[in-house]
Amino acid sequence: MDTADFASVRQFDNENYERIHTYRKRRAIETLLTDPAVNDLVGDWIGGFEAYEVLTNHLETVSIQGPTSLSIQENGFPDGEEAEFEITAENRQTVYGLLDRRRDKIVALEITDPQDVTWTVTQDPYQMVIGQAILETDPVQDAFGDMTEREWYPSWKGGAGGYVGLGQADLRHGNGSTAVMHVKDDDGLRIISAFIDASDPERPVIVDVAILDHAVEHPLYEIVETIEPAAESVLDAVPDVPTEQRPYYTANDGYHRVEPPEESFEQDGWTIQWDPADIQGVTVSASYRDSPVFEAMNTPITYTGYYLPPREGRNTREWYFPDDDTVFNGDLLFWDVHSTDSGGPGLLAKLDFPARGDTPSGFQLKSHYHPSAVGPGSIDFHSGLRFGPYNYDIAYEFYEDGVFSPIFRRTGPGFVTRFVQKVDENADTYGETGSYEEPVVQHYISTQAIDVTPGTEDGVTVELFDGDEWTEPEEEFYREAEPGMIARFSNPDGTETINVPLRNNVEIVVVRRGETEIGPGEYTAHRAYDEETPSHLYHPAQYVDGRPIQGERVIVWLLMIGATNQMPYPSGMSNFVTSLQLQLSGY
Repeated sequence: MDTADFASVRQFDNENYERIHTYRKRRAIETLLTDPAVNDLVGDWIGGFEAYEVLTNHLETVSIQGPTSLSIQENGFPDGEEAEFEITAENRQTVYGLLDRRRDKIVALEITDPQDVTWTVTQDPYQMVIGQAILETDPVQDAFGDMTEREWYPSWKGGAGGYVGLGQADLRHGNGSTAVMHVKDDDGLRIISAFIDASDPERPVIVDVAILDHAVEHPLYEIVETIEPAAESVLDAVPDVPTEQRPYYTANDGYHRVEPPEESFEQDGWTIQWDPADIQGVTVSASYRDSPVFEAMNTPITYTGYYLPPREGRNTREWYFPDDDTVFNGDLLFWDVHSTDSGGPGLLAKLDFPARGDTPSGFQLKSHYHPSAVGPGSIDFHSGLRFGPYNYDIAYEFYEDGVFSPIFRRTGPGFVTRFVQKVDENADTYGETGSYEEPVVQHYISTQAIDVTPGTEDGVTVELFDGDEWTEPEEEFYREAEPGMIARFSNPDGTETINVPLRNNVEIVVVRRGETEIGPGEYTAHRAYDEETPSHLYHPAQYVDGRPIQGERVIVWLLMIGATNQMPYPSGMSNFVTSLQLQLSGY
C-alpha cells in the first residue's frame, strides 16, 4: 500500500485499463458497502456521488459521499424579481477506501465527520416565469399538489433563451433548454425534469415534464439494500486513506485536490505548455526533443445524446444529424463545454509515472469537469445532488519513447433516468404489437481536436493506411476507423512523423485549418457564449469541403465514441474509458 501510485493506461495490456474501469468501480463500491459502518451510514443518505481510480500494486481507490437530508430557503419567489435559493446538504460525509481488487478486500478505510454544506442558486426573472409554469403543470400538481408547501430548488442546464449547448426533438442546436427541480419529499428527494422550447425567447414553451423518484438509475441508498454486511467493521483494523491515494476529484474533504504544474515545463523529452480551460478544456501545445509536435490540442465538444433510434451502421454524422443540419435525430442532445466557470476545476495535476517493466517513464495531465454544476468546486454534485451535470475526466499522457495518448473517461448520470423511464413506458405500449425497436438510451462522443505540426509549422504530408495500402488523400476527409487503419502526418522536408493508429469506435476528420471553424488553435474560432458560431456547429464533418490538404496546415479531429448502451452497468455507476495512442517517429 505504501508504494501504490496512480496507474497509467500503458501499464495494462489488451485494453484491460478500460475493462477495469467498466467492471471494477461498481464492484469496489459494493465491497466498500459490505463494511457494516459504511453500510449503516449510506442507508440513511438521500443522494450520493462516487469516484474511482486504478492504482498500482493491484489496488484501487474509491470514495463515496452523500447527505442524510436537505434544507432549502428561498428569497423572493414568486414576487416577479430575481429569486435566490440557499441549499444545505445536511450531515454530508465522505467514505474513502483502498481495496485489493484481486481479493475484494478493504485494506484502508476512512469516514469523515458529518458536516453541513451550503450553496446558493439564483433564478433570474425570465427563468422564474418558466419555473412557475412548470410547477403548475398536471404532472407536478398530481405528484406534489401545492408547491408552496414544499421545499425545492431549481437547476438550469444552460440559460433558456440565450446560448445553450442543447438540441432537442426538432429544435436546432441552441434553441432547447432544460430545467430541473429538486423536491424534498417524505425525507427523500424527487426530481421534476422539464424540457423547454426557447426558439422564441419571448414565448418559451414547455415541451415535456416528468417526475422521477431518483436522480440516478441505481442510487447508493438502493444498492446498499442488496448488500449483506460483514459481522465486524475493519475501521479499527486498517489505516486511514492518505490524501495522496484518494481520487483526485474527492481528495480534500470530499472536493477536488488541485495541484497543477507550471504552465510550461520539460519532462521525459517533452516540452509542454498548457492554458487554463476556457470552454474547450485545457489547451496543450507540445514539442518532443526540441521539435514541434502540435501547436494546440483540446476537446471542443463532448456530445451526449438521448433516445436515439437504432444506429443501423451509420456513421455518427448520419446517425446524429441525418438531415445534415443542426437538428438532432433523438430526443435530447448536449454539446457540453469544459470550463473552469461552469462546473469544473480544469487541470487538477500532473501525475508522474516511473518506468515499469516494458513501459517507459512518462506523465499525465489530468483534468476534470462537471458541466452545469455549481461553481468550479461542483459543490452540489459532490454533495450528492447531481441530476443533470456530467462527470468528465479528460487526460493526456506523454511518454519518454514519443507516445502520447488522449484519454476520455465519463460517468453519468446525466438524464439517463428520464429516458430509461421512457423506454419502459414505450416497451409496454409497443411490446404487444411486436413493433417496438429498443432505442439507444444514451450515447456520447468525445472530440479531440489537434493542430498537428510534425517538425514543421508550414504544412504537412497526409497519408492514410486502410489495412492494405497507403494512399495520400488530396482533399479533406471524414472516415470511420477500420481494422488496421493508420493516419500519418509528416514533415514534407524532414523526418518527423505523427502516426495515429485507429481502432473501432473511433472516427477521424481531417480539414484545413480555418479561421471560421471551432478548433484548438490560435487561428481557429474559439467557442464563446456570446457568438453564433457554436450554434452553427453540429459535427466536425460539416467542415469537410473538398479543400486540398497536402502541404497545408490541418486540424485532426478524433471522435472517441462511448456506446453506453453496451455497458454492463449504467453510466452513473461505471466509468466508461476510451483512449488512443499516437506515436512519433523520426524525431
